[in-house]
Amino acid sequence: MVLAEQLLAAACAVRPPVWPTQFVLVQRRVPDANASVGLATTVTYYDYRAGANLILITPDTNASDVLWDLELDSGHSFYFTPARRTCSPMRFPVGILRPDWLANATLLGENITKNGRRCIGWTKQDFIDYYADAQTCEPVSWYFHSMRARFDTVYYRAGETATDPAMFEPPPYCPPAALT
Repeated sequence: MVLAEQLLAAACAVRPPVWPTQFVLVQRRVPDANASVGLATTVTYYDYRAGANLILITPDTNASDVLWDLELDSGHSFYFTPARRTCSPMRFPVGILRPDWLANATLLGENITKNGRRCIGWTKQDFIDYYADAQTCEPVSWYFHSMRARFDTVYYRAGETATDPAMFEPPPYCPPAALT
């Protein structure tokens, strides 16, 4: 087991981590002072096999006003708020991020401390700075440049996904026909 962890850490240092095909991730969104978004808790259900990525964004200011960001491999994305029954469908021809989406990222450093953990950092210029634990390659924090906010990991579990597959379907008030 120790050898496997050492090999994983060595691989992480040489190239960006590859995501597992399924995971659940809970993060705190912490915006810069000049950001247009507020503090929030996000829960991500990534399921590459199902072709879906769901991010639930719960703002600190109103915990009942959860934004669902549902991204599908079909190239359709839906931003909806069940409490208000509002929906904004969008087309994103790329689909969801591939597990190796960090390939070709530029190394920021191999000994960066984030949230008290030694991390390895990569950047995709003008998009994201991504920090992974130097030992496990698990996500520790990332920073979205355009949003001007960092996302600090508080829970991560590879191999888990949404408990109900229906979570990966847009609600009836958000029809895909709106995308044509």
